[in-house]
Amino acid sequence: SDTNIHMAYVAQQCLDGYKATVQHTVKRKAVFDKHVLSCSPREVIFMKGQLIQFYYSGAHNTLEVKCKLLPKWSPPHHIIER
Repeated sequence: SDTNIHMAYVAQQCLDGYKATVQHTVKRKAVFDKHVLSCSPREVIFMKGQLIQFYYSGAHNTLEVKCKLLPKWSPPHHIIER
């Protein structure tokens, strides 16, 4: 009988610890997201006639030697319409 009660307390402590971990993670994510959104623009709007370039991020995280020599940016493009 005492063993069952003790095991129930242990199980509840595990659940309480898991709940606290999840709550802490959600709180930290909210703080991080708030910081990221305040530092970077939410949406970039390009106007007709502006010049833009695309960054090729696919080659950024690779260790292949041939990717080191590939251009990272596209040639300039004009915005034709919005």
